[in-house]
Amino acid sequence: MENIKTLEQIKRPWVIAHRGYRGSYPENTLVAFEGAIGANSDMIELDVSLTRDRIPVVIHDNTLDRTTNGSGPVSEHTLAELKELDAGSWFSTKFSGEAIPTLVELLMSVKGRITVNIEIKPESFESPAVPDGIESQICELVEKLEMVDSVLISSFEHSFFSRIQRWYRNQSKSTLPNIAPLQEVPLSEELALGLCSRQGAYSFHPDENFVTPSLIEKLKKDGFRIFPYTINEEKRMEQLIQWGVTGIISDEPELVWKVIRKLEVD
Repeated sequence: MENIKTLEQIKRPWVIAHRGYRGSYPENTLVAFEGAIGANSDMIELDVSLTRDRIPVVIHDNTLDRTTNGSGPVSEHTLAELKELDAGSWFSTKFSGEAIPTLVELLMSVKGRITVNIEIKPESFESPAVPDGIESQICELVEKLEMVDSVLISSFEHSFFSRIQRWYRNQSKSTLPNIAPLQEVPLSEELALGLCSRQGAYSFHPDENFVTPSLIEKLKKDGFRIFPYTINEEKRMEQLIQWGVTGIISDEPELVWKVIRKLEVD
């Protein structure tokens, strides 16, 4: 499914591959995203940060230590330096040599094949805003590649959203990318609804531990979709799907499919 509008037509929950097919591949690498596509995911989720020379790259952590053979903050390394690193061997030697992809490399590799959830890391937020801020660069890339209808932008830093909306207004664009606040602490149903309304959200992405049937019902009643993260346990997937979530963000897209098919049979 390469278009979000097309995804809206399906009746089952969306299968969203967290950092690519993270359960079987080194996260946030091109091979992980190919694995997610091969597993028939509806959407891939990825994380974006800026290099020292201000290039958006796909990596989750602020530092290189966990998922590469490098060390130190991502923001203190140039793209050329990052491209010298091995981002696959930490997961398995068979992925030796996998590189940290740039955002443009990733988008070009999946364009027309799958929808994309771009998470902007809060550490990339700059105040005051700058012309080449990460949010502006993402908007420019999405427009240049004509992918606005295939991209959902999320962040724990909700101030990014007004900047994204402003960028599109300044460019006199009639179609804006869909946006989604991430939330890692519990919110009352009223606060969650208020947050989504205030931000003009397409969907709400809460920590799965704070999801209740009532929250799902209220959000959906007001026209908001809900994609909890990160669910890797079969029974919890079953429960959330039965409660009515719009989609499941998981490291294990094939397991999500297994649960969906089981519930369809049941």
